[in-house]
Amino acid sequence: MLHPEALLLCSSANEDNTENDIADMGLKLANEIQTFINETCPSNFIGRMSFIGYSLGGLIIRACLPHLEQYADKMFTFFSLSSPHLGYMYNASKIIEAGIWFLKKWKKSQSLTQLSLADAQNAEESFIFKLSQSKGLNWFKNVAFVSSWQDQYAPFESARVETSKEALADSS
Repeated sequence: MLHPEALLLCSSANEDNTENDIADMGLKLANEIQTFINETCPSNFIGRMSFIGYSLGGLIIRACLPHLEQYADKMFTFFSLSSPHLGYMYNASKIIEAGIWFLKKWKKSQSLTQLSLADAQNAEESFIFKLSQSKGLNWFKNVAFVSSWQDQYAPFESARVETSKEALADSS
């Protein structure tokens, strides 16, 4: 009610296929956003852009940002809820860890392989590490990473982009 001129896009580009490569899902989201802007915004005028992502959606948004560089000066708020920004290397729940292993094997989930940093021999060659180096988050005026101890899926520290005790103790 405060901003009746605000336009909202509830993305559906990746709804049915979240097992794919996160980079590809980011490109699909960027294309969906660009189409929305072209079809909805008069003269492509945009005051500011904000993003809210939950779980894998937060990573898909981050993968989409480099494709939207022409709007870098319009980025306002990035809000992430329980998104595993640092992946699933140190998951507190053995049940979730077993489920991820099963889904990676059974469904051949490329996104879970990327989230567990198993897509490369060296962590610095993994998708998650490369995503951490990509441009986009620095464009936002506000960035919030939200997590909860009760969330059994996204590791608490990963969602908050903090180094866990397990990571500090890991010599590899």
